[in-house]
Amino acid sequence: MPTVMTSRDVNEPRSVTRRNRTAGVVLAVIAAVALAACETHKGVNDPANELPFGALDFPVQGAQVKAEAPVAGWVLDDRGVQQVRVYVDGHLINTGGLTQERPDVSKMFPQYSHGTHKHGFLMLMGFDAPGPHVIVIQAVDSDGATRDIGVVNVVAIDK
Repeated sequence: MPTVMTSRDVNEPRSVTRRNRTAGVVLAVIAAVALAACETHKGVNDPANELPFGALDFPVQGAQVKAEAPVAGWVLDDRGVQQVRVYVDGHLINTGGLTQERPDVSKMFPQYSHGTHKHGFLMLMGFDAPGPHVIVIQAVDSDGATRDIGVVNVVAIDK
């Protein structure tokens, strides 16, 4: 059986031994706390978190729209939807929540209903100038994960 040497065996001063042991205990406690925090963390980095999904109902691809036009669709998520964002030509122009009743969506995806039919959004978007524009609708779930749920090209016909 191998001999295990202790600090007393090598004539180390007691203060060094205690300090090293204390530091080791502190590091072990910090590591345990960090590990526990990682295990209980829910959020964007949680592999069990599903990305939000949905559809952009209006406007449709290639639509001619007025300078101020509605944008509508629906979004679902396994944990809940925090926000819907509207981008025009790469610029955030509006944000909102789920305000529209969509029982048709609840019927299609009952596992994501969360006891409500409010899965739809309806917001206004505006354009600085007539002509072609790109609209992107992005959904944000309650953990902060995002997904683009609709991208369409439209033509603004007035200012």
